[in-house]
Formats: sequence, C-alpha cells, structure tokens
Amino acid sequence: MIKFDYVSFEDEIKCYVFENGDGTKYTIHVMPAEYGGLYVICNESSLWRFHSNPNELKHLCGNNNEYTKIAILQLADLKGWVE
Repeated sequence: MIKFDYVSFEDEIKCYVFENGDGTKYTIHVMPAEYGGLYVICNESSLWRFHSNPNELKHLCGNNNEYTKIAILQLADLKGWVE
C-alpha cells in the first residue's frame, strides 16, 4: 500500500523573471524546502537551497555558475526572502 501525503504550496511558490545588469535574463522559481530553507530553481538548469540567517546559498545540482549565484543572492536581498 502506498501512502501519499498531499502538500499544497500554492500561496508560497513564487516566480521571478529579471535581469540584474550582467546581460543575462533569469527565471527563478522559489518554494519552501521541506526541512528548512527555500528551494531555488534557476532557468530550469540548476537547483539551489537558500537560508536567510545568514544569507547562504548552496548549490544542489545542475549548472554551478558563480554569476547565477550572485544574481540569486541579489534577488533574495531585493525581495527580502525569509525561510
């Protein structure tokens, strides 16, 4: 028997499309991580976990690019992300 717990994050999932001035357009999806922090998906090519105290961003998989990391942290600071 399979037990399935349904979790809805409808009000907590955010999507941002922005350019930070380095010539790259970013599409960022943000949602709560089950065990703390926020999952951040960037351009459907990398996954990160953000923690707000202190602002920390950890690469989990996909493209690991220092400019992407900088852009995500800029957006987190601008939007005041809090886990």
